[in-house]
Amino acid sequence: MTARNTLPIDPKLLAIMTGELGNNSRIGKTCSELGAVFASFLPDLIETEANLKFAFGYEHCETGLKDDLIAELDDYMVLIDGSLKNWCTDFTIAVPAQVIVAMVECLLGGDPDSLVEPVGRPASSIELEMAPMISDKIASVLKSAVNAPGNYEPILSKPYNVKDKPKHADDYVDPFAAMVRIKVEFGALTSHFCVLIPHKNLLKTVVQAPRASNALRASVEWSDLLKEQVKRSDVRVEARIHLTPLRLGAISRLQVGDVIPFLEKGDVTAQVSANGRDLYDCEFGRAGERYMVRVKDTIGGENDLLNDLMAKS
Repeated sequence: MTARNTLPIDPKLLAIMTGELGNNSRIGKTCSELGAVFASFLPDLIETEANLKFAFGYEHCETGLKDDLIAELDDYMVLIDGSLKNWCTDFTIAVPAQVIVAMVECLLGGDPDSLVEPVGRPASSIELEMAPMISDKIASVLKSAVNAPGNYEPILSKPYNVKDKPKHADDYVDPFAAMVRIKVEFGALTSHFCVLIPHKNLLKTVVQAPRASNALRASVEWSDLLKEQVKRSDVRVEARIHLTPLRLGAISRLQVGDVIPFLEKGDVTAQVSANGRDLYDCEFGRAGERYMVRVKDTIGGENDLLNDLMAKS
């Protein structure tokens, strides 16, 4: 008996046969229904908890392999990987860093209508800490909109910049997925966020209007969270000492080894600053082999300093 010649099956055809890939019309319908739920329920949820007015609207969906879709995202997106028991073990939320930056700025007293589009950059550690203010709400609405039995809560990873996306395990198989793209309007800023969901989960999804959440927190809690994160952050501290005034001509002729005296003849004072804000008047001295400053008086209060650091983080 001779072996028959066999041709490998087309990967897309195999994915359709095994329920891993759906047709565009069916997937698009489910994505648009999810988009409508986000647009309807996210604004009130965020405004109630953070006292910020956002507007959302469904734009479109794109389909393809999940990693390929992520690779097409903007360079400065923040990603959060999620799973929801009895529905999906591998969805991803993508939020632009600029939206998080603008949100933090307004929590610190900025005017949403005066926002300018932030310079494109990865989110800082403080901004990554604050990303759940948006991503948790997206996941909460998503959980309430899909038919996931058991009323389990979504499990979300820590937010990370897209450039820091962890590598997959060697046996990882990239699924066919849809990327639901939602327009975001916040004051004068217009952007978007995305939710990436495998086709196999969307094909089993029945979208329903979510119930209102009772687990609402006051906006002051978000401010406290931000302040605590700032307190844990490293800040460069500098000390300035006044030197004897010199004419510009004398300064231009300084050579290696020349000495410039301190202005004071007695105890030398120094001003200590952090992040551009003056904090303390200090005495200059020496402890063993190291020069040091001793705090004499404060210049700004703790709250003024924390607000300034948060604004510049």
